[in-house]
Amino acid sequence: MKVTVIGGATIDVIATIHSRNIESITMRNAAHSYLLMEQGAKVEATHIDTQMGGGATNASVSFSRLGADVQAVLMLGKDRDGDHVMDRLVSENVATDYVLRHPTEPTGKSVIICSHERNAGVFVNRGSNSCLSAEDIKPEMFDGAELVYVSTLSSGSADAFPHIVELAKAAGAFVVCNPGIRQIRLRKAQVLDALKWVDLIAINRDEAKALAEGSVPISNAPRMENADQPELLKDGLGDVDAPILLKDLAKLVTGAGCAHLVVTNGAEGAYLATETDVTFCPTIPCHLESTIGAGDAFNSTVSYALAAGKSKSAAMKLAVTNAASVAGFVDAQTGLLTTNDLLAKVPVLELFEQSW
Repeated sequence: MKVTVIGGATIDVIATIHSRNIESITMRNAAHSYLLMEQGAKVEATHIDTQMGGGATNASVSFSRLGADVQAVLMLGKDRDGDHVMDRLVSENVATDYVLRHPTEPTGKSVIICSHERNAGVFVNRGSNSCLSAEDIKPEMFDGAELVYVSTLSSGSADAFPHIVELAKAAGAFVVCNPGIRQIRLRKAQVLDALKWVDLIAINRDEAKALAEGSVPISNAPRMENADQPELLKDGLGDVDAPILLKDLAKLVTGAGCAHLVVTNGAEGAYLATETDVTFCPTIPCHLESTIGAGDAFNSTVSYALAAGKSKSAAMKLAVTNAASVAGFVDAQTGLLTTNDLLAKVPVLELFEQSW
């Protein structure tokens, strides 16, 4: 399968800190947690690693290891970090013919603070990732592509999103997008309108909530405390006193022209919804080093499997297996599996399926 991946790349500096040296505080009346470290203290790190990251490069490596013929469309800086990304992509058999280099902006960079027992905190400089324009996207980038995967687009690059997916759909590809929270909040109307050229939108719970708010009505149905249902079907997407039903978001998405909605919900699992039904797949037990890149692994794998004609249940099982493998490593790419390794590791899972 030929795959074109468009989006961002970063160099990730990952500091792993023992949980005793980093505290987590969760606000009782809000869905926010905070990592705290002592001001002015020199904190010992168990590891400090430098790796290639970013949604598009993570997805590119994932597709390549699954056996795809992959080309990446990125905007890097003309710097050593950009050279490192190019070298890493080539080493993973990802074509770089359409990787662009910005003359002044640096390659994107992240500093990630993580702990085995805490979600990571990320400091990011988007750099050249914000500089991909519609004029940079050419029809020939999609020639022969069976799958086009558009990862999160940063700042000004998000303005090119409609142009990208329109060209991808015109080329006859299975089109997947993974817009980030800022892209959704600042350009919601643009994202929703562009879904007519998209086959699958993959977002996490917070992104789903942001997409639904103001676009989907609040549900008046009573909350079912003891319902034998996965969390997002039981509790909805919105606030406790203003729930938004997943099926209503699915109908908004499919009504806009996009056949599939994927919503990942952290450690609980993931949902694949269509106009008529939803499939929920739980996560599988794994050794957890970091959650960095697990979402990219899931989204790229489920996209590849669906584009290859796999059933929804099979695609979900493959995706959670690859995500669990990635979670066993501190970076986003070491754990990505080849197709043979992935098939050998898929466990027996009981999925929840429900028609609307």
